[in-house]
Amino acid sequence: MRGFSALLRKEIKEQFRTNKIIIFAVVFLFFGLSSPVMTKYLPEILNSLSETGGLVIEMPEPASSDALVSYASNISQFGVLMAVLLAMGAIAKEIESGTAALLLSKPVSRLSFIIAKLVAQGLNILLGLLLGGLACWGYTLIFFGNAGALGFLQQMLLMLLFLLFCLSVTLYFSSLLKNQIAAGGLAIAVIIVISILSGLPKVVHFLPGGLISWGNQLVSGTSGDAEWGALAVTLALIVLGIYGAWLNLRRKEL
Repeated sequence: MRGFSALLRKEIKEQFRTNKIIIFAVVFLFFGLSSPVMTKYLPEILNSLSETGGLVIEMPEPASSDALVSYASNISQFGVLMAVLLAMGAIAKEIESGTAALLLSKPVSRLSFIIAKLVAQGLNILLGLLLGGLACWGYTLIFFGNAGALGFLQQMLLMLLFLLFCLSVTLYFSSLLKNQIAAGGLAIAVIIVISILSGLPKVVHFLPGGLISWGNQLVSGTSGDAEWGALAVTLALIVLGIYGAWLNLRRKEL
């Protein structure tokens, strides 16, 4: 891939220059700190409200796995939104401004141009997951006294893969459409449809949403089959997203 290292350096500098890396870190850190706190004190808050209002709300005693699952749930919602916002203008905006034409007139390939964006933004997400994950795991230890490190690490790796899938979908639409808002909207629509389909018992084993349920099983220690089908399909969709973005760039007159 011609020019990949130079393009990657350019993309990483762009993440720092626009403060995107800081925004991601802060958002993920917020959910990493707040998820164990809410898991710990939400039952007590609801109990106090029920005593005041005369309602009876019974909740089971929260466990460490509940805090880790809560963090993953928050990231699977707000992290996806952040990933789409991060990538929706990555290609469309540069095509509109003429930056893409300038870069691709140099001895660099279109594939390098796309993959450099995926890697740089993936590193951004990885840093956010690490900071938020460490905060969540540390607070879970403080509030609950135990937290399965290995299961949580596996859960975060699966979450990273799911977010990379969301990035690849967004990059595809960003290369297809001139309007970055439309690209982000279509990417979110596709991700929502896939998430809805992932709620179906048999289909979930072959869709990216299966990675989320697999990760929750790993931290909860519940018995369940490994979602290798979902893993394979997710990897294939990431490759297809990048390939589709490459085809779109080849067809465009920059």
